[in-house]
Amino acid sequence: MEKINYQQDDATIYKKAKTRVLIRLWVSYLLLLLYFIGVWALLHMDFFAIQESQLSNTLLIVLAAGQLILYFILFLMLSGGYKVFRIFYWICYVFEIALLMVPGYYLINDLSSILVYGALIGCMLVKLIFLSTLGSYLKQNRWAKVFFDYVIEIEDDEYDEQEEEIFEPIRSTYHDPEEEIEEEEYEEKEPYTLPQISIRLGIAVYASLMVFPILVQIFSSFFVSNDLKTVFATKDIFILCIVSAVIWTIPIFFMYYNHPASKKILLGCLLAEGISIAAFLPRFIGYITSGEYPLRVFILFILVDLLRYIILYIALRPISKV
Repeated sequence: MEKINYQQDDATIYKKAKTRVLIRLWVSYLLLLLYFIGVWALLHMDFFAIQESQLSNTLLIVLAAGQLILYFILFLMLSGGYKVFRIFYWICYVFEIALLMVPGYYLINDLSSILVYGALIGCMLVKLIFLSTLGSYLKQNRWAKVFFDYVIEIEDDEYDEQEEEIFEPIRSTYHDPEEEIEEEEYEEKEPYTLPQISIRLGIAVYASLMVFPILVQIFSSFFVSNDLKTVFATKDIFILCIVSAVIWTIPIFFMYYNHPASKKILLGCLLAEGISIAAFLPRFIGYITSGEYPLRVFILFILVDLLRYIILYIALRPISKV
C-alpha cells in the first residue's frame, strides 16, 4: 500500500513538472515570436532605413519564418519529454550562431549601412543569450530534470528556517569570530567553476564581436589612407571577430556542461586562433608594403586587436585554477 502511495506521489510530481516545463517552452516560443516582430519594426524605423541597405525584406521574412518553424517543431519534440531532443536544441543553437554570418556578410560588402547590420547583430546576440538561458533551464532546472531525466531532487528549503532557529544560539555561543573572517576570505578566494568561466568567455567573445567593429567604424578616420579615399581595418577587424566567435563557441558549450575534455579543447582553440592570425598576416603585410597607409594606422590596429586578445585572456585566466 505504501508503494502505491509513492507511485502516486511520483506521478503527481511528474505531472506538475510537465506542466511547468511546457508553460516555459511555449511562453518562450511566444517571446521568440514577439522578438521577430520587434526586430522587423526596429529595422523599418526611419533611423535605420533598411530599404537603403542590401538586406532585403524577403530575406528577413524567410529567416524569421524558418526559425519560427524550426523552434515550433523542436518545442513540440521537447514537449514529449525525451531528453535526446535537448541535444537537437543545442544543434539548433549552433545554427543560430552561424546565422551571425548573414549580417556579417552584408556588413562587409555594405559598410555604409553599419547601423542596420550592427542593430541586427545586437538583436541576434540578445536572442542567443535568451536561448542559452532556456537551454540551461532544460538541463539544470529541477522540474526539467523530473520531466526529462526522471530525477527528483529533494529540497531542504522548508527546513532551513527551523534549523536556523535551533542552531543559531549554539553558533553565537561557540563560534569564533576569527574563524568567520577566515571563512569569508576562503569564500572570496574560491576558484571559478567551468560553467562560470564559460559565461565569462561568452560575454567576452560575443561582446567583442559587436563592439570592436562598431568602434573601428566610428573612428574610421584614424584608419584612412594617405589619399583619404580608402579606410583600413573595418572589414578586417569584423572578420577576425567572427573567426574568434566561431572558434570559441565550442569550448563555451563544453565548459558550461563541465565536460572533462574542456581544457584540451581550449588548447585546440588557442592553436586555431594562432592559425587564424598566421593566415591573416600575409594580408596585413600586404597593407604595410603597399605604402597606401601611414604607419600609425597599423600600430593602432595592432593595439586594438591586442586589446581584444587581452579581454579574451582575462576571461580565460581563472581556468588555470580549475
